[in-house]
Amino acid sequence: MTNKAFLFYILLALTKFVAAQEKTPVVFGKVSVSDFTLPKSNVVDSNAGAVIIADVGNVRFMGNNTGWMSYVYKRQKRIKVISKNALDEATVVVDLRVDGKEEETIDSVNAVAYNIENGKVVETKLDKKDIFIEKYNGYNNLKKFTIPGAKEGSIIEYSYSITSDFDYTLPPWRFQNVSYPCLWSEYEVNIPSLNTYTFFKQGNHNFYIDQGSQSIKNFAIKSKAHQSTFSVLATIAIHRWVMKDVAAFGNESYVSTPDNYVYKIQFQLSKYSDGESSTDVDNTWQTATERLLRISHFGEPIREGYFNGSKESDKIGDDQYNNLDKAKAIYNYVRSNFTCNDHNYEYITTTLDDVIKRGGGSVGDINLFLIAMLRKKGIHADPVLLSTREYGYNPSQYFLTYRLNYLICRVKIYNKIYYLDASHPQLGFDKLDPNCYNGHARIICNTDSGAVYFLSDSIKEAKSTTVFIVNDEKGNGVMGGSYESVPGYYGSYNIRKRVAKEEQEGFFKKIDLSSLSDLKIENTGIDSLKLYDEPVKVHYEFSYKNSADDVIYFSPMMDEGFKENPFKAAERKYPVEMFYPIDQIYNLSAEIPTGYVVDEMPKSAKVDFNGSEGFFEYIIQKSETNIQLRCHLKLNKAFFLPDDYNSLRDFFAFVVKKQSEQIVFKKKK
Repeated sequence: MTNKAFLFYILLALTKFVAAQEKTPVVFGKVSVSDFTLPKSNVVDSNAGAVIIADVGNVRFMGNNTGWMSYVYKRQKRIKVISKNALDEATVVVDLRVDGKEEETIDSVNAVAYNIENGKVVETKLDKKDIFIEKYNGYNNLKKFTIPGAKEGSIIEYSYSITSDFDYTLPPWRFQNVSYPCLWSEYEVNIPSLNTYTFFKQGNHNFYIDQGSQSIKNFAIKSKAHQSTFSVLATIAIHRWVMKDVAAFGNESYVSTPDNYVYKIQFQLSKYSDGESSTDVDNTWQTATERLLRISHFGEPIREGYFNGSKESDKIGDDQYNNLDKAKAIYNYVRSNFTCNDHNYEYITTTLDDVIKRGGGSVGDINLFLIAMLRKKGIHADPVLLSTREYGYNPSQYFLTYRLNYLICRVKIYNKIYYLDASHPQLGFDKLDPNCYNGHARIICNTDSGAVYFLSDSIKEAKSTTVFIVNDEKGNGVMGGSYESVPGYYGSYNIRKRVAKEEQEGFFKKIDLSSLSDLKIENTGIDSLKLYDEPVKVHYEFSYKNSADDVIYFSPMMDEGFKENPFKAAERKYPVEMFYPIDQIYNLSAEIPTGYVVDEMPKSAKVDFNGSEGFFEYIIQKSETNIQLRCHLKLNKAFFLPDDYNSLRDFFAFVVKKQSEQIVFKKKK
């Protein structure tokens, strides 16, 4: 909400008042030799590549020159760099919002690296000319700088201030860092009456300080319209939150994004007042839908009669018999001819005509263009807003602008629903990238707007692999074989993306059969690569030479299966979030090498996981000349609560152990 005159901004409800106040334990800008010795903390261990000594932010409001108020967000951060692997902390990227002629500004940028040389602290300061601005998209600029002089053992420190009129949300604050422990994390907001922010706390870590107070401030505001200055006296609601000794989140496997779980606070304006009456902000889905369908960079371009299209695009689908075939033709055209350059922006960045001219744009550009094309052909199509897995959960009860980053298309044909995304060149019709399966999404429509849920548990993904190995007829110790694998749809999708980057030759070079000597792989192929609605089939032939040793060790799983347990930690606080359920079948038929007998062989086994939630089956048998193996791993869901973690870790430990077992062949006497 910007440029709204005569509004009193923002009252945050305060419920807890504490008389005592402990100061921030760091004086920024002053570092002594003793500061290089970190205080003892139970969250810092020998593996820490860096330690965040203090991270402090605050928000205050001030009168501006455009008729009302702006907020100023200041951040100060001090870090001890322990390992060179943590030097990425010396590169700082600040996101600045832009909307037309209005944009956030950054000033008071200071950054210093402190090092000890000859027993004294030496400073290396950032030169202002080394601060760079990058236009990320039409609605975001990035300010970047790298602190000079940073190295192992350095203390680095930086600060900056952002002035913003975009008061619809305040900057969120993350008390927990993903990679490094933090000794002191502090956030203070100073919010004038009479308006209200809804704020959301995430995480169960106790606050060291959770303190509220009040003050009164007079704001001097300049009115351009009346060429005058007026004053606003307002009560200031002050709240300060501090966390001490916060452990790093860590590198957990199968987590959609750490941002869903780190300790943080987020804010969104919910009500504003002119001193006489209050108005609710459109943070409900109903009011947000009405607004989105009106605005120029979302609903207006796809409104009936607004989009004319081009001569070329008008012809797409005209030769098709029914609406489903028309929709497929239009989808294939957009997907194949338009390139996405930003998968994190859900609006139109320019115009639909410009999208045609440029041959691409953001995911919002491409999929809103797809919707306009479908509607022009009389096909019912609507936008759907969502948040991708890497962006974090999108709560269903509130419309939160900062929780949305992606747009797809819903199509209704003959009372059947299809969801389309033309921003990925390898996706088939009615298929979404696995990153979109992140729970709640919202259909934006003036007739049947509502919630829809994309859950990873709902994906059906099965992979089948068959391997045949036979002796060479000449009896010279050479074994020949064939490999054929049909992944599920998303396994096929990943292969298509890999091949698009490295070609088939590069794909087959990464096959790891290093346990086989004198290996040759030939007659390689991947079928159905361009048939995006179908799974692919990977196949090749191979040969290798057995050693002449008395004993031969052979891994019957070849290059398939799990090589290590993905769940190594002893405990876990967060859910396990796989992209989709697992269903993998592996079949092997192998002749016993000429001149050898089976001396040792794995035993068959079957274990269930949590009753009916999955199983692992390893069935192996032999005859005088042949070995048959069928290995089937199946999990019926992709999302597991922390209570299931120990069972899941033990289950995969058994799977890894079994799949790594070898057959021992012994030379005949």
